[in-house]
Amino acid sequence: MSLRFGIYGLVDEELIEEIDSLEDHEVVDEVYFESSMADFLGVEGYSLQEMIDNGIDFVMSIGGDGTLLRLMQRIDIPALGVNTGTVGFLTTIEISNVVEALEKIDRDDYFIEKRMKLDVILNGEKECDCVNEVVVHSDKIAKLRKIELRYGDKLLDSFRADGVIISTPTGSTSYAMSAGGPIVNPALDVFVSVPIASFDLDAKPHVLPSDKSVEIRLPEEEKTCLMVMDGQSECIVGQDDTIEVKKSDNRAKFISFEDDFYEKVKKKLVRR
Repeated sequence: MSLRFGIYGLVDEELIEEIDSLEDHEVVDEVYFESSMADFLGVEGYSLQEMIDNGIDFVMSIGGDGTLLRLMQRIDIPALGVNTGTVGFLTTIEISNVVEALEKIDRDDYFIEKRMKLDVILNGEKECDCVNEVVVHSDKIAKLRKIELRYGDKLLDSFRADGVIISTPTGSTSYAMSAGGPIVNPALDVFVSVPIASFDLDAKPHVLPSDKSVEIRLPEEEKTCLMVMDGQSECIVGQDDTIEVKKSDNRAKFISFEDDFYEKVKKKLVRR
């Protein structure tokens, strides 16, 4: 027995038996259940920090991509994404493959993908690390907003639109792709900026090196937007606010078994 890991996420009656049986597997040393999941199972629970303090090797995230994103905002150790949602693009395996995945991890038949995160800084104060994207969007339906983007000390673009997305390469296959942005290999460290439903025909997506920051300004008086980070947290922003997006010093760490990003794109995102 060698594996010590935490389990985080959502669980229903159908998954209880499969999760409970993991503790008895021969490769498993200790399993720590996150508090809300433990309450459902009727076992002892731990916070994520308590799990980390106990020296776990990784956290198993059970749910969809949203569950994994919530987890990634809170930890700096590897995560194994187990999909019980719909598309599950960020997750690595299906719930039926958990035992096989643990056996592979036990014999070191895996690798850890280290991907870029975003530092989102509002008025000089860090909000969070984002794995996918930060979105600044009109807080009223069908109301355009004037948006200015600066890259480093230069004006990059100015346009009227529903909003703008600044994403990582990981996030390029999420909301940014739906808004017309390019698919970017997650091995790269770049920003992807994508206008959302721009009224200006010359407003285009940009792929930018991550050695400088991107600044978002909203120059119109009394017109506000909603800033949403990884679809998990949000706040209202306006003319008096400065939003700076930088490459984070932290990395998202995904446990993976296959190194073929483009095959995954075809499998998960291409309609047949």
